Amino acid sequence: MHSDFAVNMPDDNYGQNATPKGAASKKPDTWAADQKVDIAEALESRVAREKERLAWEEEERQKKIKERDDAEKLRQDAERRALYAELESLDFNLLALLDFPTDHELYTAKRARTLWFIALGSALFLFLASLLSLTSSWVGGIAGGIAFVLWLTHGAGMMSHFPSLNRYASLVILRKRLKRDLIEYIRNLEGRIGFMHRIYPLVQYNSRLGARKFKRLALMSKEHTLLANLKTLQDTRAYHEFMVEALRGYQELLQQEKEDKFVESMDFDPDLLEVNAQQEDTTDQQEDKNKPTDEEKKTDSSSIADQDPTLFAPKE
Repeated sequence: MHSDFAVNMPDDNYGQNATPKGAASKKPDTWAADQKVDIAEALESRVAREKERLAWEEEERQKKIKERDDAEKLRQDAERRALYAELESLDFNLLALLDFPTDHELYTAKRARTLWFIALGSALFLFLASLLSLTSSWVGGIAGGIAFVLWLTHGAGMMSHFPSLNRYASLVILRKRLKRDLIEYIRNLEGRIGFMHRIYPLVQYNSRLGARKFKRLALMSKEHTLLANLKTLQDTRAYHEFMVEALRGYQELLQQEKEDKFVESMDFDPDLLEVNAQQEDTTDQQEDKNKPTDEEKKTDSSSIADQDPTLFAPKE
C-alpha cells in the first residue's frame, strides 16, 4: 500500500496542477504583445521628445539669427545715418571747383604772354640796333625804356589786371593743384567702404538721384573703381551734383522725421486724420457736382419766365 500510494501521489498532483493547453499558450503571447506595445509607446514618446527638442533648438537658433540680423541692421542704419550727417560738412567749394581756371582764362593768359614776349623782343631788338648804329639813337632810347617797363611789369607783378607770363604759369599751377586736391579729397571721402554708394538710399527722398549718370558713379563707387574713372571735368561735376542732390535728400529725410514726430506728439490718429481728409474731399466734390452751372441757372430762369411772364416784367 505504501508503494501504491507513493506511486499514485505524483499522478494525482499532476492532474491537479495541470492547466488547459490554450490558457498556457495565451499568457506568454499577451505578455509579449504588452511588452511590444510598451516598447512602441516608449519609442514614440522618445521620438516626440526628440522632435520637441529639435523644434526648440531650431526656434532658438532662428531667434538668435533674427536678433543678430536686427542688431546688424541697427548697426548699418546707425552707420548710414552717420554717413548722411557727413553730407553737411563736405567741402562743396572744392567739389564744385569754384576757383578752377577755365579754358578761356588760360587762352587769354597765354595770348597775353605771347604778346608780352613779342613786345619785349621788339623793344630789345630796336635798342640793340641803336647801339650798333643801325637805327637812330632816339628810337633806341624809346625802345630801351619800353623794354625796361615791360620787364618791370612782369618781374614786379604789376600786370595783375593784364595777364602776363607769370599769370599763365600761376593759372596752370593752380589748375594742377586743384585737380590733385580734388582727387585726394574724393579718395579720403570714399575710403574703403565707398561713400557714394552707401548714401545712395537717399534716392527715395530725392528722385533726382535716380539719374543714369548718378547710377553709373554709384556702381563704380561700390566696385571701388570710381577714382580710376574720374578723368574729365564732367565726371567730377557729376560727382558734385550727386552730393548736392544727396544733401537735399538728407534734408528732406530730416524734415519728414520732424513731421512724423509732430504727428506722434498729437492726440489723434494719423490714419483717422487721412480718412477725414478724404471724406472732406469727397464731400467737396459732391457739392461741386450738385452746384448748378451758369447754363442751368439760365435755363431755370427762362422756364420761370415762361411760366409767369409778369414776374420779370418791368414795373411801370
